[in-house]
Amino acid sequence: MPAHSALHLRVGLLLPLLLLVVLTALMLGSVAVGPADVLRALVHGSDTAPDADFSTAYIVIREVRLPRVLLAVGAGAALSLAGLLMQTVFRNPLAGPGVLGVGAGAGLGVALVVLTGLGAQLSSPALFAALGGAGLVVAVVMAAHRVVEDPVVLLVLGLLFGYAASALTTLLMAASPAAGLERYVIWSFGSFALPPGAVQPALILAVTGIAVALTLKGSHLDALLLGRAYAESSGVHARALQGILLVTAGVLTGVVTAYTGPISFVGVAVPHLARGYLRSSRHRVLVPATVLCGAILAVLADLIARLPGSSRVLPLNAVLALVGVPVVLVVVLKPRGSKEGVRL
Repeated sequence: MPAHSALHLRVGLLLPLLLLVVLTALMLGSVAVGPADVLRALVHGSDTAPDADFSTAYIVIREVRLPRVLLAVGAGAALSLAGLLMQTVFRNPLAGPGVLGVGAGAGLGVALVVLTGLGAQLSSPALFAALGGAGLVVAVVMAAHRVVEDPVVLLVLGLLFGYAASALTTLLMAASPAAGLERYVIWSFGSFALPPGAVQPALILAVTGIAVALTLKGSHLDALLLGRAYAESSGVHARALQGILLVTAGVLTGVVTAYTGPISFVGVAVPHLARGYLRSSRHRVLVPATVLCGAILAVLADLIARLPGSSRVLPLNAVLALVGVPVVLVVVLKPRGSKEGVRL
């Protein structure tokens, strides 16, 4: 089998794995639901069967678990894609969605609303404030991108913006009442528990569209990964492409952070999981593999955090860190002479 066919087959295998993980997440929880009832709840309405057991299963699946699982799919895919774009732009294996300070900007926006008592966790004012804070940081970074030529300098500026936003958030926390501080801390744990609405399918559709567009431009991303000079010599407008990728990663990170809280490690760890799985860094296959791996990891982490069979819920960030830290350690400690998993 040709090498490219084998890579496409590996990517294709991730899709049924994602569907299996999603079905498992819908079945398991504080109350177990059989696979037949899950499928009936997804396909039919609540009035298709008069028995009370199915009515309960319908509410559990359609009103509680399905919105949560869909948000996990969209958020995991979006953050993983944002991390891949950051690693491509900065050519740094440890770059992630948080390097530009977008997540910290969103956190500052939430802090301004929640800690001052103007809104509750995941209320409309808090969400708009989070989006505004993330958008402000993206705008500042893009303004700096027009002046700064070196991506490394831009990376440092992004980190500085993040530190400044985090410092302001800390000052607000120190001066806030206990009720507001509690709400903010709960938000900072990260959660996919968003009520049913249009956010989940819209996020999935947006990430899918972006992933398809980036996959079609995979050769341009490959050239950018090999250096700006090489990209320019190949006919790629490297500076414009870098700007587009930065805005895309920033917007994805800001939107997800506003609705889920600061989800750590996914953006850094998943691109490396995808590279290790594919044994390739060709973006035509790496982009869809990263999106699917991110969705799978997020759904699994949320399932573990929900502790099936128990009414307790673990902090999502803590569960993700247990997966993400070992991956990052492997990247840091990997011998420099090893080229496995990074060839084009």
